[in-house]
Amino acid sequence: MEESKTEPESTGPRLATIPMQDNKMCTLKMEEKYGGIPVAGGVVHISRNMFLLNKFGAEFLGMMFFVIVGCGTAISTSNTTDFEASSWVVTVAFAFGIGIVTLAYAIAHITGAHINCAVTFGLVVAGACPIVDGLVIFAGQIVGSIVGAAVLAGIFNKSNDGTGALGSNALSPNFGAGNAFLAEAFLTALLMFVVNETAIRKRLDYMPDQKLTGVGFNAPIAIGFAVFLAHLVLIPIDGCSINPTRSFGPLVIASARGLPDGSTHWEDFWIFVVAPLLGAGVAGLFQRLTTFSI
Repeated sequence: MEESKTEPESTGPRLATIPMQDNKMCTLKMEEKYGGIPVAGGVVHISRNMFLLNKFGAEFLGMMFFVIVGCGTAISTSNTTDFEASSWVVTVAFAFGIGIVTLAYAIAHITGAHINCAVTFGLVVAGACPIVDGLVIFAGQIVGSIVGAAVLAGIFNKSNDGTGALGSNALSPNFGAGNAFLAEAFLTALLMFVVNETAIRKRLDYMPDQKLTGVGFNAPIAIGFAVFLAHLVLIPIDGCSINPTRSFGPLVIASARGLPDGSTHWEDFWIFVVAPLLGAGVAGLFQRLTTFSI
């Protein structure tokens, strides 16, 4: 009689082979046995620390490039334009919007492409992002924003920066803090609403057995257009933040090399933190309260 032979259990990384929606019980057993991490298509067999490090790195790079492209566009044209000219507003708004589209497609498979701590906060409130993941993503965004701003400081010296502070946000003389706060809160809520409805909420219109989410791979386009629209409204008011992390890095580096005389950037900064977080939080809560199971 031949003895049955069993292959030794491998200790190396294992690839996900079982879709979660097809066999949840088996997936949970695999997760318990091998330390896998459930994702949309199955289970990733990777250490939790490495999984979080990947998220940190993706959001770091996403935010770094976002600051370079968005604020860089504002700076590069700032000495040759009238800041109230519609052409300049549209150009800068488009840079921020298309920047989000491009970078969302680049890193969405790793983190969901938050590239905005207000969005991260909204997703945590909505129950779509674990708190620990959110903190790691936030850390990556903060470091990325500072590094991106430092790169801009290396590209543009103070004499070439017509914005005066590497594209940092500040109130326009024609608007008050209340005006800016209201606009920042509502337009961040718009962005968060679009994120929720295009990338998070489940679809019911067809093939419900596939449990499709939002508009699938087209979500970054709608989200990028939401960013574009918000900038069209907000640039003349305060330069448009709707993203506390994007505002933080440029202001830190600009402060290190000297802000313009009479600057109110730090005095106004609270608006660009509290208002976006409020808007995203309300939109995230709406998503959570109206979520259904299918």
